[in-house]
Amino acid sequence: MPESRRAQLTAQLNALPSMRLKKTSWAWLGFVTACLALMAVGASLNVNLYQMPLVFGLGLAIAHTGTLALTVARPAVGMLASLVPLALMPLLATPMGAAPMPFSVVAMMTQVLVVCVTGLRSHWMLAGAAWLLSVAVGTAVIYRSVPGAATPGSEANVVVFASVSGGLMVASVITQQWQNIRLQLVAERTLSAEEQSMRRLAEERTRIARELHDVVAHGMSAVVVQATTAPFRHPDMSSALVAEFEDIAASSRRAMSEMRSMLGALRSADAGRELGPQPGLADLGLLVTSARSAGITVTVEGLGTLDADVVGEVIGLTAYRIVQEALSNVIRHAPGAAATVRLAVEGSHLLVEVANEPSDVGAVMAQLDRGPDAGHGLMGMRERASIVGGSVLCTPTADGGFQVSAHLPLAEPGA
Repeated sequence: MPESRRAQLTAQLNALPSMRLKKTSWAWLGFVTACLALMAVGASLNVNLYQMPLVFGLGLAIAHTGTLALTVARPAVGMLASLVPLALMPLLATPMGAAPMPFSVVAMMTQVLVVCVTGLRSHWMLAGAAWLLSVAVGTAVIYRSVPGAATPGSEANVVVFASVSGGLMVASVITQQWQNIRLQLVAERTLSAEEQSMRRLAEERTRIARELHDVVAHGMSAVVVQATTAPFRHPDMSSALVAEFEDIAASSRRAMSEMRSMLGALRSADAGRELGPQPGLADLGLLVTSARSAGITVTVEGLGTLDADVVGEVIGLTAYRIVQEALSNVIRHAPGAAATVRLAVEGSHLLVEVANEPSDVGAVMAQLDRGPDAGHGLMGMRERASIVGGSVLCTPTADGGFQVSAHLPLAEPGA
């Protein structure tokens, strides 16, 4: 993934908490406003339309609205507490004219919200219990508690309440299940992405280990050959010196056997053909030629001034792979752009820089390139550099291009 896109995504992720906080603040403000409105209208109806004393009318309105707020924090406690004012209102009311009984309109709305909040904040069984208990309270009031209250109007009142609250209860339960499924899906995607990243990192480390194994095996083979042929190349050596060279050859052969066993564990079934020598600084010319054939202009600086013996095979392989991945990124993300490869020895480190100019179609290619391997090339470069004790810095340039800078430690003379 390009660093500019990564920075944009990071800024968006950092802005998510503040956006959620704003949404939460507005939701709470709307909820508190609704509670205050229900309490004010409910108290007025209790006192004027249902002929309750002010203390009871206001107290029941406050209590019923308070249970709605309590249900948000403690669904089970708030739901059970809401049944108390719901049952007391018909017992203390003396309705005027055709006032709805046993529930007032405000009481019905408040209890419907209690059932809905219970469905959103708790298990679906508790929401179902809240709906059944609320309907049972209304039924018990009109048939058992208040004589003569079982009128067609009161029965219709309970039926309407049961229908509306039941439908909204089912909707709230479905909404809660949908939210849970969504959260689980997000968690699974995050876990899958992390596992995929770890798997690719393990594969990259295994590939690096195979390549370093081949380089070391080549050096060990040279040691075996030199130690074995030393008595024939120098016939005037003493018997003690010949025995020492034979011990060196035997130890090297044992190490080679162990390394071959490790190589068999590292190589997969499809990697049987990867038995050739690993590339180094001497192969950078062919790499640059291949990149030029892909349509980019590549300029190489400082390659001829490097001494392969000073750099070493492992550092040479690491530098080759870093340049290879950097040029691949130029071809992939900035086709047609000019690139510069610079190699130089700075003190005890080898500096490898690959910088490219901006491309007209680079932004489009970066947007289209969202495959599963996006971003793993940079990770592989950093992993290679860290294994040999170096570092890699990938940064966009001021003119819109991109630059990869690697500092790789050189082996000390005689090490």
